[in-house]
Amino acid sequence: MINLRVVQKYDCDVLIVGGGPGGSALAYQLAEKGIKTMVLEAHTFPRDKVCGDGVSPIALAELQKLGITRLQKFKRENEITKVGLFIKDEKVFIDLPETGHLPFHARIIPRMQLDNWIYDAAKNKGAVFLEDTRLVNFTITETAAIAEVKRGDDIQYIRSKMIVGADGSNSTVARILHGEKAGEKFKLLGLRAYYENVNGPNDRVDIFFTKYNFPGIYWMFPVGKNKANIGLAMVASTMPKNEQHVKTLLTKHIEQNKDMAERIGKGTIKGKISGWPLTFYNPQNSITGNRVLLIGDAAGLINPLSGDGIQYALLSARWAGECIIDCVHKNDFSANTLFAFRKKINEELGYDFALSNLLIQFARNRALAPLWMEIMEVLIERAKTDKQYADIIAGIFEGTYPSYKALTPDFISKSLLQAGMHIGSLASKTLLKGPGHWLHTGARAGNLAVSLIDSIKKNPSGNIQWLTSLISNGLLVAGYVIKK
Repeated sequence: MINLRVVQKYDCDVLIVGGGPGGSALAYQLAEKGIKTMVLEAHTFPRDKVCGDGVSPIALAELQKLGITRLQKFKRENEITKVGLFIKDEKVFIDLPETGHLPFHARIIPRMQLDNWIYDAAKNKGAVFLEDTRLVNFTITETAAIAEVKRGDDIQYIRSKMIVGADGSNSTVARILHGEKAGEKFKLLGLRAYYENVNGPNDRVDIFFTKYNFPGIYWMFPVGKNKANIGLAMVASTMPKNEQHVKTLLTKHIEQNKDMAERIGKGTIKGKISGWPLTFYNPQNSITGNRVLLIGDAAGLINPLSGDGIQYALLSARWAGECIIDCVHKNDFSANTLFAFRKKINEELGYDFALSNLLIQFARNRALAPLWMEIMEVLIERAKTDKQYADIIAGIFEGTYPSYKALTPDFISKSLLQAGMHIGSLASKTLLKGPGHWLHTGARAGNLAVSLIDSIKKNPSGNIQWLTSLISNGLLVAGYVIKK
């Protein structure tokens, strides 16, 4: 008796949708192992992406594995050794600590250059890029992932063993996998503008906190000599909704903040202000399935406190590569086997993202913005006089220090001590300024209480949802604390 078996034909082993840092880095790793890899890219390289352009020491360590840091062009990119934190009249300048086992301090590298370097590296390893090509749809069968793609006016079909979504926060792969678009609750809004002829220093990034776009930040990142990337990132869904348009918020900050004005000097904008949405991590969403996997922004791997996504795109690309190489060797691309990638994400990033999401959820209630401003002021006051404390805060913003590691007894006790000193200082100043100022200070505290009560009256259901999500996020963090 003769058994006949149909030989499956594939256009590639792995089809990656999106040629950004994560997609191209994954293509590099797979092609290096002899795995036939195709990448769909909607544009033609070199192409720009709207971004803050900050590349953390952890991201640079990943780029070193790809040979990027050996490029002469990389060596000319702007190194960051200091961070400035600003809130109201308080500011502190922190020298970034030594990176220890990491080879480089952070760099500011425009995406036009960074993405092109990784793309070139992946092509040199044998990855095939289909540029000006968009994914329309995909279907999963028992034996293949079949992608419907559009190149110009032509529709083509690509048959692969599996498909990887590396196509950013508006990921088509993620939308098809989840059956819907990401909700507003897990979205950040970002804006960026390039300025020329600005003042230095060229090795310091500045981060600004204000009540107007809270929860969120403004930044000024120097891009080489006398150039800067200036922008903001803020949570899309707040309660009540921030009625000011994000572009107005950024232009007002540039025009009215004296510290920002000092850095810009006589500088002028180059091009236009560009915006983009960012989807951060929702632990309820699937990032793996049968013959499908998501990495980077497509998986929501963005730190909602800083908006950093490049670091997590590169890390997730490496972890996905390890998982996929194992799948190829076993010829097993089932959801069960690919779930190893999800487990790795939970192990490496789950706690940090859970805590970040909890803080963001707490800050969504804009009635609490004055309280958050006081807390940030306390942190900056302590950082002025305590180098170790300052190093932790700077490390969190540089991307080398997970935010959950700040939850040590020493850091918490110092924060509480500084809070006590801050309150004491305010109280003594209030007493010295007389009864009129006592009334003003009491009114500030009263206004916060009134604002909270008013918010609850105007939107009781919204406040219940906010509190429910807060408790849910808190329980998730508590679960990680118990495991640790």
